[in-house]
Amino acid sequence: MRSWMKWLGTSLAGVLLATGGAARAEDAQKSLPKGWFVTESAPKLYASGLDTGAPCEGPRSAYLRSVQESPSGYGTFMQAFDAEAFRGKRLRFSAVVRTEDVKGWAGLWMRVEGAESLEPLAFDNMQSRALTGTTACKRHEVVLDVPQEARAIMAGLLLSGTGTAWIEAVRFEPVDTRVPVTNLIADAAPRRPSGGRIGGLSFSADTLGNGLRLQPDGSWKDTDANVLTAKATEDGGVRVEGALLHRAVRLTVKTTGGTTLVQGDWGSDAVHLTLGPDKLVLKRGIHTRELVPEEDTSAEKEACRRYRTPPGTTRGVLDVCGLALDKAPPVIPLVVGLLTTDLGASRTPALGPGAAPPDRLTPRTGMIPNIQGPMNPAGRAAPLRTPGTQR
Repeated sequence: MRSWMKWLGTSLAGVLLATGGAARAEDAQKSLPKGWFVTESAPKLYASGLDTGAPCEGPRSAYLRSVQESPSGYGTFMQAFDAEAFRGKRLRFSAVVRTEDVKGWAGLWMRVEGAESLEPLAFDNMQSRALTGTTACKRHEVVLDVPQEARAIMAGLLLSGTGTAWIEAVRFEPVDTRVPVTNLIADAAPRRPSGGRIGGLSFSADTLGNGLRLQPDGSWKDTDANVLTAKATEDGGVRVEGALLHRAVRLTVKTTGGTTLVQGDWGSDAVHLTLGPDKLVLKRGIHTRELVPEEDTSAEKEACRRYRTPPGTTRGVLDVCGLALDKAPPVIPLVVGLLTTDLGASRTPALGPGAAPPDRLTPRTGMIPNIQGPMNPAGRAAPLRTPGTQR
């Protein structure tokens, strides 16, 4: 039997694809707020309109009410909009909701779609905290991450069964990563890591090392006037442009089947980077490194993938961890981490006190102001390690 999450997710997508968003309660539609409409799993199950009788906040609320004694489906009062303004951000949809005599359940819901509409990137319908019976006015919320490849966002109020539900004081607002997501898809699968690492360079969804920061407009900026932007392309990829270390960046990024391909230019260097489960290829200008994954029995094996140069070549390893291995990795941190990996690390450096071992690929010392890991006494960027990891 399908869960409510799967059933609503696929059924709603099917209704919208089949009707172009036109399945609505026509009698009430003219009175609904601009941009909102009603869709149902079957015609004439629910009615919707505006109510000025007993609002919780402000002068009015919108309602969704069953018009049959025992409807077997659902109705939703909703809107749909382009995801561009929220890509790369954590989005909170909140509203004040009250219910009366709901036999079934009601709740807010939000869905983030990519190129494939039948497989949402993120989804929540308050299934785990559904409203039933009669409930007083209260603000509820749904919080989802919006990946760079997101195309559309849909959100609204769901009513299944009989009764009436009201919604008002709707807000859509970006929030920082301290606000937890309510993603049902994430709850059904292993929880998405909160951060990642490429070599010695650590990042989160909005912070890269000690310098680059995600800005409210979706760009990434550092303290040295470098700015990077990411914009989705029509073929499902992402275009990255701007400057890194005062060198122009013009790259396309595409993730398919767990493999990420980065191509373009960084300054005068042609760039071709491939990060996949079977290989890591780093080509930048005249430098090329090819590494293969090794079986890792360390405590980090669930969170990291270690790549090593093939046997018979000069030793070199690179750990790729956390969000960098996600099916939808944050594009700017991933690109910066791969671009700034030291491709010359196969040459054995002179070791000073506390220096990194020669078989460790790390971001090149001094390449990126303020975004390396902690500096050791020799002035090198020390590899950042997960607590509990032993070397």
